Amino acid sequence: LGTLTARDRFRLIAFSSGVRPFRDGYTTATPANLREAREFVDGLTATGGTNLQGALDAALAERADAERMSLIFFMTDGLPSVGENAPDKIAASAAGRIGRHRIFTFGVGHDVNTYLLDRLAVEGRGTATYVAPGADVGDAVGGVMSKLSRPALSDLRIVSAPVRFLDQAPAALPDLFFGEELVVLARYRGTGDGPVVIEGTREGRRERFTLTGHFDRQSSA
Repeated sequence: LGTLTARDRFRLIAFSSGVRPFRDGYTTATPANLREAREFVDGLTATGGTNLQGALDAALAERADAERMSLIFFMTDGLPSVGENAPDKIAASAAGRIGRHRIFTFGVGHDVNTYLLDRLAVEGRGTATYVAPGADVGDAVGGVMSKLSRPALSDLRIVSAPVRFLDQAPAALPDLFFGEELVVLARYRGTGDGPVVIEGTREGRRERFTLTGHFDRQSSA
């Protein structure tokens, strides 16, 4: 909450056995609203089960504006115990509604389903962060927020290349932030040299970047 600016909007969704939002819809990050949000967080207590599916449903139900990217910080210290429990089904459900949302997961403590949180981060085109018992959660969240405050390119895709890529990993290119590198691994069919064209969105504009690729039949490297 302390990283938000006057231009930002936010939502808070608490979940245990049930799901309880701070307010309906998005709230503007005014000093008064942030003060009430901190009071909401300070009043939270650990009770009941862990309804991960319900929390994700609530977070993804609100459509993101075309001019904004919605960043979902999903923080949990437990395993799903209420509602849907299967990690693959929870991740697949989120992937089908991701749109302009991005999901960044934070696992806190020992009893964390790392497979589920990793899957959610991949499907949500975000990252997964794990906080050891006794470590400062604020430091972990702050580190991610400092990176996200400087987006470079979003909605990246390879437009064209002199060969056809197969078994690409990651299958959907993640968003790129300043200071990051993007590494894509793939097999390819065909040979030759030529331009590899990559397209992404910067501040609402589509931009293209061209690299020269060399694709040999085989390499001794």
